[in-house]
Amino acid sequence: MMLRKMTALTLIPVLAVSILGCSNNAGNSLDTTSTKSQDPAAGHGTISLAKKYDIKWFQWGPRDIQPDDAIIKYLNDKFNVNIKVERILAKEYQKNLELKIAAGDMPDVFRYSLGTGAHIYNQLHEDGFLMNFAEYAEKYDLKGLQAYINRPGTEEFREENGVFQLPSRKAGVIPNVMVVRQDWLDQLGLKKPATMDEFKAMLKAFKDNKMGGPNTVPVTFALGYGAFLGLSTGFTGANNWGKVDGKWSYEAVMPQYKSFLQFARELYGEGLIDREVFTSNEAQAKSKFISGNTGVIVAPTERYVAIEKDLAESNKNAKLSLLIPMPKGPAGDTGRVDSSNTEPIVVIKKDRDEDFLARVAAIIDYTHTEEGIKILNYGIEGVHYKMENGKMVKTPLYERDIIPSLGHLTAMTTDYSLAAQDVEGALKDNVEYSLKSGIAPPFTALTYGSSKDLIPSIDKKYNEWMINFVTGAKDINANWDQYVKEMNDVGVSKLTATVEQNTKKWGK
Repeated sequence: MMLRKMTALTLIPVLAVSILGCSNNAGNSLDTTSTKSQDPAAGHGTISLAKKYDIKWFQWGPRDIQPDDAIIKYLNDKFNVNIKVERILAKEYQKNLELKIAAGDMPDVFRYSLGTGAHIYNQLHEDGFLMNFAEYAEKYDLKGLQAYINRPGTEEFREENGVFQLPSRKAGVIPNVMVVRQDWLDQLGLKKPATMDEFKAMLKAFKDNKMGGPNTVPVTFALGYGAFLGLSTGFTGANNWGKVDGKWSYEAVMPQYKSFLQFARELYGEGLIDREVFTSNEAQAKSKFISGNTGVIVAPTERYVAIEKDLAESNKNAKLSLLIPMPKGPAGDTGRVDSSNTEPIVVIKKDRDEDFLARVAAIIDYTHTEEGIKILNYGIEGVHYKMENGKMVKTPLYERDIIPSLGHLTAMTTDYSLAAQDVEGALKDNVEYSLKSGIAPPFTALTYGSSKDLIPSIDKKYNEWMINFVTGAKDINANWDQYVKEMNDVGVSKLTATVEQNTKKWGK
């Protein structure tokens, strides 16, 4: 994909709404003409709501937004816009985003992956395609937006000439859940596994006893092999990066990672994990679990309620539970959790008029108010919930529009740390466990500096070796040194040196 060529493309003349959360006392009033009175002395501009705009928003998530979604309607009416959200599964998002950009069908607002999509941001920023959030926050005196972009700990997301990306805020406690068929454990007289060895024994019991039929799949992974390889934390005690002899080391070349790959090879070789782990998508993995073919599914926390509901509809006798704590590996019962700032959003400004860009800024500022944060996390009072005796009583529209631990789908581009902890029962137990035992990445991919350009080559080399190791095409013991050498040759050694330098620069 040649992003430099996008300057020659004719972009769709609309801009997207970016929704971010933080407290704001600006209190801008809204009407059909403007959101703020002109203040010539201060140089503050007027934000007009007179003209209606379409907004094209590309997002990933577990389910589509309904055509009559109450929150989207509320925002549309409040800001005189027509928000069109196109949603896709997370595993397919990056590829589809790149195809859209290459085809000239660029969304107005979208997120990019810090790990794999940095090249997209770099080229868009270099070619002048992106809105400068700091510029509009100052021009229109948007105090909520100003506060958000200047939060401590977000220095890496700022450029010398402005702020062109805004990370979402997750509070660092969004772990995956390991969902197990408790009724299978009960039938076999088994307890929940406490160690990785017991985890393997449980999977073997599921397979040997054909608990899901002749083609039982003991465990599957909603987000493919990424979730499967996330089990490495119990072996390395790291998340992407870890310390070896007091120095930062790329997790995939840490000595402890070799032990994990050997464990993964055993699971795959004995048919204890989904053989389609390298090719299946989230819908396919979920289908195996809901159909009763699979005993364990590792999935994002926000998918749990839907999995539980769908399984109950197909099998009223099925019982579920979560594996909490995680089965203990050599490094402990640790799990991977997300960092506090992740997956930034960008807004396209190229060929947009000032009136439209100011409108976008007004919407962003609104979603920094207490009202905006509450709506994106919990919905609209009187629509999604009612307050009875000081407690929130949820309505059927809450179940339709709000995703457990995530809030509304659009809240993924804002501060949804409230929604992450607004859960009950097993999900609450999982969040509390992750607060104590979860390991977050020590820094973002932005810490890589110019070395982030090495990531695609590193990922490609890693994927080649990892698949060969896990499937048995290459022997781990015999080829480990060659693997580490090739990983260093394609950039891991340079990346590690940059990380050491930049972690000192950012005080990490």
